[in-house]
Amino acid sequence: MKSIKPFHFHHVIQANASKSDAQRCLILAAFSEQPVQINGLDSSEDILSMIQCIEAMGATFDKETETVHPVRERNISALTLNVGESGFALRTLALVSLACTKNLNMTGAGTLLNRNQHQLCTVLSNLGLKVSSANEKLPLHIQGDVTASDIVVNGTDGSQVISGIFLLAPLLKHESIIAIENPTSKPYLEMTLSRMRDFGFTVIELEENKYTIPGNQQSKLKEIKLEGDWSGAANHLVGAAISGQVELHGLVKNSKQADKAILEILKAYGAEIIWKDNTLLVRASEVKKPFQANVIDCPDLFPILVVLACSVKGISQIYGIHRLKNKESNRLNVMCELLDKWKVGYQIEENNIRIIGTGSVVGSEINTHDDHRIAMAGTIAACISDSEMVLNEDRCVKKSYPNFFKDLRI
Repeated sequence: MKSIKPFHFHHVIQANASKSDAQRCLILAAFSEQPVQINGLDSSEDILSMIQCIEAMGATFDKETETVHPVRERNISALTLNVGESGFALRTLALVSLACTKNLNMTGAGTLLNRNQHQLCTVLSNLGLKVSSANEKLPLHIQGDVTASDIVVNGTDGSQVISGIFLLAPLLKHESIIAIENPTSKPYLEMTLSRMRDFGFTVIELEENKYTIPGNQQSKLKEIKLEGDWSGAANHLVGAAISGQVELHGLVKNSKQADKAILEILKAYGAEIIWKDNTLLVRASEVKKPFQANVIDCPDLFPILVVLACSVKGISQIYGIHRLKNKESNRLNVMCELLDKWKVGYQIEENNIRIIGTGSVVGSEINTHDDHRIAMAGTIAACISDSEMVLNEDRCVKKSYPNFFKDLRI
């Protein structure tokens, strides 16, 4: 249990490392021609899980120098990877590690065990691999070799599996042509492609949503610096917009991270936003305006956007809510439970939710459902609460942002 008394933002914060960026760079470094120093890693659980997995694949990680020494042996008879609770690690490494083995077991822990992996199982089967699963849930047993050169993949359920295909392609012996149908979360795919190019891998866009990637590639990059995390920072930015101000360091202004969309939403809301060099300053506005947002490409923003909508006296709308069910929790259901507790009205209409904000919420106990995004959003809700918020558990923030409460000094 953790109690958070009502508070106002007046903070200076160094953004935590983007786990999305870190995980991509760790995979790419594991298949480099030489050791790669990755500057800015933190100890979030998803990053630690990825490090453990690339080490199981044959890479080594020097914690003191933050250096990855790449995989050398690519003919492992059988390989088992435990990705912890990291959905990204599961959906990428289930493909990338096939560059090392033809006999792969994927396991995990916690909430990931209950999440459906239909898209991943379908893609693996379509690539000619044999897949055994527990009703499309973990554990997965994958056997075979990727020989397909023309790959068509449906992106309706997200981009992580597609990122896995792209990260595997330069490690194959042949050229791959990859076509994406119904792409969603495209900013995350663009982030993968951008980092692949940073590492020196050739990716050619033939036409919109169709790419070719030569095989037998290796990177020669020696060092890379991670971006700050827009997903974690979104909580601080909303906290400042509704109740004070924040000075954030370490975010990249032209980042391809999807959750950078929070800035445009906050502009529509009325917050003051100032960039000075690499520092972002956000201040609350006296006039808080209802907003509209589409989270189809940035579903991780949904919990904190619900808090933002509660802080407005008026009706805000959030679109793209169909993508919220297969996360660490069913985030739509969980946030609706909280809206009921907070005495804030809402209406769900097909693929959007209308939130009838009153400018404040009622303090309550919050069941985080072991979901880091729920815990962080619930904490920020204390900024507009009439009494304390009580999280039934707070450890879940370690998944992506272990210093969250420390940075808030609560």
